[in-house]
Amino acid sequence: MPSAPIPPFLLPRGIPSRQALLSLSRSARTTGPSTTHRCASSKSKSKDASGKPRVLAQPDKFRPPSHPARRVVNTRNGKVVNYPGPKLSKEEEAERANKQYPNMFPPEGTVMFRFLTSRWIHIWIAMGVLTSLATFTFTTNFKATSPFAHLLPPWSALLSHPIDTVSQALSVFRMHVQHTSMETREKRKRRVDDAEKRRQFRVAHGLEEPSEEELAKEGKLAEQADDQSPIAPEGQAQSAGAGEYVDWEGKRRPVKKWLGIW
Repeated sequence: MPSAPIPPFLLPRGIPSRQALLSLSRSARTTGPSTTHRCASSKSKSKDASGKPRVLAQPDKFRPPSHPARRVVNTRNGKVVNYPGPKLSKEEEAERANKQYPNMFPPEGTVMFRFLTSRWIHIWIAMGVLTSLATFTFTTNFKATSPFAHLLPPWSALLSHPIDTVSQALSVFRMHVQHTSMETREKRKRRVDDAEKRRQFRVAHGLEEPSEEELAKEGKLAEQADDQSPIAPEGQAQSAGAGEYVDWEGKRRPVKKWLGIW
C-alpha cells in the first residue's frame, strides 16, 4: 500500500525565528499598551492622584454579599428588567378593584366581602355554636344523672307552650338541686359520725386523751349524781331490777314475758 504524504499544515513549525519575534513585538507596540496579568495573591499598586494607596471605608456591621447595604436593581438600557408595565388609569384601577377573580377573595363593596370581614357576625356565629354545644351537653348529662329526668317536658312543647315548658324545666332543675344538696348533707353527716365514733373508741381504749368539753360534761354529770339522794337510786334500781336486764351494749331493757309467766 503506497504511503500518503502528510499535509504541510499538520507538520510542526518548530521554534519561531528571531525575526518573527521582533515583528510580533513591534506590532503589539503599535496597536496599543500592553495589558499585564496579575495573580490574586499578588499586591496591587493602584494609587489615587495624590499618590496614596486607596483605603476602603470600614463597614458598620458584617454584610454578606447576598445582603448588601444598597439594593442593586438590574437594569437594561436604563430600564428596570422586571418592568411591571405602564401605570393604570383611575378607571382601570376602579374596574380592577370591583372585578371578581376565580378562587380569590371577593372585591370590596360586595355583600360577601362585608360578610367575611364583619367582626360582629363572626362573634355571633361563634357564641351561638358554643351556646348550643353547652346546652346540649348539659341536658344530656342531666338526663343521664338526675332521678327527675322523666319529669322534663318534651322539646316539641317548647314551640307551642314556651313559658310553661321553661317554668317546668326550672322547677325540675330546682328539685334536682335540692336532692343533690340533701345527699351531700347526709354524706357529710355520716362521715362526721364515723369520725366521732372512731375518736370515742380511741378514748375508751386509752389511745387518745379526751377533750376538755368531754371532761367538763363528765364533771357535771358527777355533780348531779352527788346531789341526788343515795337511797332513791338504790330503791329505783331494786324496783326496776326485777323487770329489766342489761344487754351487751350496757343498756337496760325490759324483760319480755310470755303469757305473763316467763
